Amino acid sequence: MTLRYVVRSAAISGFRTEAGSAAEALLQETGITPQQLDAADLPVDVTQLQRLLALASVRLARPDLGISLARHQGLDMLGLLGNVLASARTLQEAFGIAQRYMSLHSNAEHWQLQTLAGQVHVIRAEHGTTNPQAQQYHEMSLAVFHRLTQLISGRPQRPVRVTFAHSQVGPLRQYTSHFGCDVWFDQEHDSLVYPEALFSQPVSQQVTDPGGTEQDYLRSASEQLEDNLELQVRNLITELIGLGEVTLDQVAALLELHPRNLQRRLKAEQLEFRDLVQDVRIRLACWHLQASRCGITTLSDMLGYGDLSSFSRAFKRRMGVSPAQWRRRFKAARNSNGKPSPTNK
Repeated sequence: MTLRYVVRSAAISGFRTEAGSAAEALLQETGITPQQLDAADLPVDVTQLQRLLALASVRLARPDLGISLARHQGLDMLGLLGNVLASARTLQEAFGIAQRYMSLHSNAEHWQLQTLAGQVHVIRAEHGTTNPQAQQYHEMSLAVFHRLTQLISGRPQRPVRVTFAHSQVGPLRQYTSHFGCDVWFDQEHDSLVYPEALFSQPVSQQVTDPGGTEQDYLRSASEQLEDNLELQVRNLITELIGLGEVTLDQVAALLELHPRNLQRRLKAEQLEFRDLVQDVRIRLACWHLQASRCGITTLSDMLGYGDLSSFSRAFKRRMGVSPAQWRRRFKAARNSNGKPSPTNK
């Protein structure tokens, strides 16, 4: 749609260390400048970063590159947002802040918390292009969040389990060694699952903010998010999409707007609510179809369609072929030249 999806250049911290002498050539090949690598606040196109990690993983024979990069990243990579997280009294408070403001670090990502049966599910969703080379980026993002949990709590916390929506990339032992728990693939979400009790415990290294800098940041961040209506709406659609039909009234209520007011503001930005819902659904569908072995009926349910035929019709209207045909074409293209894929419209 209208958004350009970027991440702060701090997200590449540690790349030179992991890539060694190959780093400069890999950066040049993917169009990322050394200045972006050396800075913290410069925007990097998410698809460029995804391609960099995918290319480096293959060239260096490092299927664990994404999760290894997470070891080099800390709260400081988030700038002032990292300071705000460090001042939280509990992990619940910290992740609530992250859920609301993480899109200022990367507007391509949205995180949400769900509490189910005594466990907290920290769920990662991604906006933007469904890049078939994004597995390393997804794994890095989840590993970074796991590291932030440890840094904020001041303890070597372990999740109950970790889930990825894509299929396994490297040896299972590399995943279990890094996260210290079971790791599942081809799941509905990328997620970290923790015991609920852990999130209510006081953190051991809370940082105070006597100058009020963090509160100033939160006020400014809130204003930035309020100004980006499309991103707010996409985030809420992503949260609601697995629950069934997503309506304008639902999203308007969560934004504390009258439905007509929301519709009017979207129209002023040349956006249609139903188009945004379909765009989010189809992009998620494409990622699962190309990166996982998830069954198409299961995928239809996950995306909130009433039945398989509704999903198939919606997908074909957007992509020109059925979900099954699109998956077959993607696999054929990947097998023939090693570089997928059908083009996302």
